[in-house]
This record gives sequence, structure tokens and C-alpha cells, in this order.
Amino acid sequence: MTGALVAGLLFGAWWVFALPRRSLPAPASRKTSSDAATPRFGLRRVPAIDPHEIPLFVHQLTGLLQAGRTPSQLWGDALRVHGSTATGFSQAARQVLQSAHQAALLGLGVPDVLRVAASRCRDSGLRGLWLDLAACVEVAERSGAPLAAVLARYAVQRESQLDSDAARDTALAGPRATVRLLSWLPLFGMAVGYLIGVDPIAVLLGSVPGVAALCAGALLMIAGRIWSSRLVRAAAGETP
Repeated sequence: MTGALVAGLLFGAWWVFALPRRSLPAPASRKTSSDAATPRFGLRRVPAIDPHEIPLFVHQLTGLLQAGRTPSQLWGDALRVHGSTATGFSQAARQVLQSAHQAALLGLGVPDVLRVAASRCRDSGLRGLWLDLAACVEVAERSGAPLAAVLARYAVQRESQLDSDAARDTALAGPRATVRLLSWLPLFGMAVGYLIGVDPIAVLLGSVPGVAALCAGALLMIAGRIWSSRLVRAAAGETP
């Protein structure tokens, strides 16, 4: 009975400390590519997408327009810029830019091409980029507003989102460390008990009140870890 109880408590402690630690999800603008999988046999690893490449790309489009390129020439120039680079974003965006360039040459709707690309994209950051670019182009076409001005404001908004995400990461670093520290404190307490000459296991397993205290402490430790983790995830904007 005692062995089974100890084994159960050890399993519970392992399960608590092995709870997955999810990183901040936030926004599409901040996420790296989900397609950047770990290397497999016979496959070349695709570089991850730096979230800061997304507003940089929008600034590049804005600069091309401000330099005198027309919206129909924009996608071909962007394709030439990213056609020779090997970054994760360039590799992921190359085919979409090629399709947008062909649609612009044929006089077809570039927003429709961008939306189709978004529906086929598994990376949430790129999916949001293509949908937002489609909306920007469509707004400029329907309202007559300069596309460069629309894209410039959009780029600033994406950069502000990245800054707010970084600030939230910094603010949540302390609570995450506190959750881990509080999870280990019971074990540290038992180790301190041994150091001062007390046998915590004998005390906990030597009587009915001790066993009850051990079970209650283990349950409270597990419940506290789960509750604290959910609080941190809720503050980070993650779904439970």
C-alpha cells in the first residue's frame, strides 16, 4: 500500500512538472512558420520565418510604390527582390508573388489571388499577411486612396503589434518563473527536512494524519500548478 502510494505521488509530481509549456501565441505577426519542421531523413529543413520580415516586406512594397512603380508592376518587382534570397519568408512568399505578378499582367484581381494563397497557407502569420494585403489592395482600388499610404499604415500597425507582443513576453516572464518555482518548493522543503535531520517520508507515511497530509498536499500541488498555468495562459491570450 505504501509503495503504491509513493509510486502514485511520484507519477503525479512527474505529470505536474511535465505539463506542456506553451509559448505565447499571439498574433499572426509574431508566429514563426509551422512549416519549418525539424529535419527529416532525405528532406531539407525549411528556414523559419522571422516575424519581423513581415512588416519589412510591407515596407518594401511601400518603397517600391513611392519610387514610382505602379500597382501592376509592384508584384513583379517584389518577386525579383525575393526571388534570389533564401530566407524562410522569401521561400514561402515566392510562389504567391509569382501568382500575383501573373494576375496583375493579365488584368485579373490580385486580391482574389492573395485570398486563395491565404486559404492554402498553413502558417497563421503568412495567412494573415495575405488576407490583409488583399484587403489593402481592394480598399485602394475601390476608394482611390494611394496604395503606398495604405500599406505604410499597415506596416506600422504590424510593427506596433510586434512591440506589444515583446512587452507581453517580458511581463509574463516573472509569473512563469513563479509557477515553476512554486511547483518545486514542496520537494525543496522535503530536501531541507532531510538536511536538518528529519525524515519527511517517515513522518508522512508513519501515521494516518501524515498520509492524509501527503495526499492533500500532492492534490493541492497539482491543482495549484494547473490553475497557475491556466492563469498565465489566459494572460497571454491563449485558449485553455
